[in-house]
This record gives sequence, C-alpha cells and structure tokens, in this order.
Amino acid sequence: MIQRISYRPVFNRAARLNLSGRGLIEIECRQAGKRVYFSTHTYVEPGQWERGRIISHPLADELNHSISVFMYDIQRIELEYLKRCVYLSLKALKAAVIDRIKPSASLAEFGAEIVRASERKASTIEGYGTLFRNIEKFRSGLLVSDIDYSVIVAYENWMRVMGIAHNTRVGRLRSLRAIMAEAVKRKIIDENPFNNYKIPAMTSRKGFLSESQLRRLENVVLTGRAAIIRDAFLFACYTGLRFSDIVSLHSDHIVNGWIHKEMIKTGFIIDVPLDMLFGGKAFAMLAKYGNIECLTGNIGCNATANKILKEVFRTAGITENYTFHTARHTFASLLLQRGLAITTVQRMLGHQKIATTQIYGEVTCKGIAADIKRAQRQKRNQ
Repeated sequence: MIQRISYRPVFNRAARLNLSGRGLIEIECRQAGKRVYFSTHTYVEPGQWERGRIISHPLADELNHSISVFMYDIQRIELEYLKRCVYLSLKALKAAVIDRIKPSASLAEFGAEIVRASERKASTIEGYGTLFRNIEKFRSGLLVSDIDYSVIVAYENWMRVMGIAHNTRVGRLRSLRAIMAEAVKRKIIDENPFNNYKIPAMTSRKGFLSESQLRRLENVVLTGRAAIIRDAFLFACYTGLRFSDIVSLHSDHIVNGWIHKEMIKTGFIIDVPLDMLFGGKAFAMLAKYGNIECLTGNIGCNATANKILKEVFRTAGITENYTFHTARHTFASLLLQRGLAITTVQRMLGHQKIATTQIYGEVTCKGIAADIKRAQRQKRNQ
C-alpha cells in the first residue's frame, strides 16, 4: 500500500552556503524512505534558522508565512488526489507541482499548462488557445473532471449550432481528446471520455477547380492587383502550397527547379518539382516575374486576396464560391485524377498521414462517378 507523504521545511540541505553566507530553505517531501525537495527560493543565514522556522530576521513573520503557504499548496495537491482515492507517488507529486496541475484545475488552465510545457509549434499552440476560449464560451469554468461523454456530445452540438464548420469541429475535438489523454497520464481522470466517442472524419470543404475551369482562369485577361492575385492562386494550384507558404516563399527556397521549404503550419519539409507538374507552368510563372518575390511580396493578407479572387472568378465565368485554399485542393485532386500515386501527392502536400490525402481521392471518386452518370444520361437521351 502506498504511504501518505510527509512534509517539512529544511535548511541548507546541501551544507553549502552561497557567496553571501546564506543557505537555501526547501520543502522536503518524504514517502516510504524516499524524498523529493522543492525550493522555496528563500535564503537565510545559519543563525536565522531554528527548529523549522526563520528567527531574528527583519521579515521573519512574512517569510515564515510564505513558506507555510508554499508547503500547504504542495500538500493540497496530494489531498485533492486523495479525495478521488488516488495515492500519489513522489514522482507524480513532483510532476504535478512542476506543471502546476491539480485535479480541481479548470480545463482551460490545465490545457494551457500542458501546451505551454510541450514542444508544440506556435501555430498549434495558437490553435489550442482558440479551443480553450471556445470551450469557455460553451460552458465557462468546466473542470477537467467534468468532461464526460455527454459534455462532448453537447459541445459538438453547440459548435454545430454556432455555425462552426465541420472540419473545424473535428479539429477541436481531436485537440480536446489529446488534452484528456494527458489528464489520464497524470491520474486526474481514470479514463479518457473519448474512448466511447467516435470523432467524425475530416471532409473536403472547398471543392476544386476542374481542368476546364483552370484553363479559363489561366486565359482570362486581367491587369493590376487582380492579375497578381490570379497568378499567385495559379502558382498555388501548380505547387499545392498553402497561402502562408506562398507569401513566405523566397528565392532561396527554390533550388534547381525544386521548391524545398519548411511548411509554416506543420513544420514538415516539402519538395515540389516546378518543371515536372502541370506542364511546367509554375516554372514559367517564375520566368514571367523574374523572381518569386515579385509575385509573393505583393499578395497582401488572405482576406484581401480572397475578396479579389471572388471578382477574378466571376470575370472568368467561375460561379463556385472558391477561396485561395481551393488551389491546394485543386493541386491534389487534379494530380490524383491524372493517375499520380497518392503517396507522391502526400509527400508534396506535406501530409503526415495518408488518410488526409485520401480526402482528395474521395472527391475525385465522386467526380468520376458523377461523370459516368452524366455520360449514361446523355446516352439514354440520344
């Protein structure tokens, strides 16, 4: 049986005074003959410590109170676990104190601390921050232990009612599942509530330009900013780059006709041959502008680009409500239609999982099925 932990303040455990002749006060936590220590970051002279208390110091009362509060905070973490009939080991206690994680932590506090202590990328951390703010709007003050199957169902329904897009809902549920998995590891909860909840699959949201639409866009006569935005969109269609990677693309990312670049969103390295895809149209775009910066440096923000694109599509006779991200979908879908291996498309898109790339394959299959049905109808009508 795991024994309870005992706590006490100790002075100058290492028997080593600092250059000012002062020793460190620590909180000793003992269990089954083992010990861990937490620094109070308080130093006093040897004559100012007696029987576990600071004496003869101008701030003795304040410092003693501060040390008592710190020790109580550590004890309270163990007590909160004991309320749930969970006995902490010293290793688990140390992790909980370092991470400032308690069973009574709110979901937002717990999640923020987990993400802060992780090695996730800045864009991922920002996404988690959006998740926590979103959950606070859904139900303020939720504790980690409050999350169960019914709360997950209610949260997804709430997101749907709020008009949050399907893939965004899926992404947030996946992030929440990861946070709950961390809670299980730290024994804040016994089981991940997502074990009994199936998160829906991602779906293709934007569609893609057909071969004929792509040709119309290429041939439409435009001038000024509209021409630049159109060309940037086409360059994305030929390369599969996201908007963030297009606007951050520089000449040093292009070597011997290949784009070699770390993706802004995921950090994955992609390799895309400019002269081997879509008849080398991306390579021709470089020749048209002289260097890639003349194109990527004049795009502006995503919202403005999408606003201009809407008019560009209208001018080209394209009625669908496409956005700049449609270019990435177009790249993948058209290459899969042309018979390129899905693993090759996966590599050029920088997808970690092939299941993500398969979304475009599903769209292509739907397009093939639609074309077959259309041909069958035409034959019947002849």
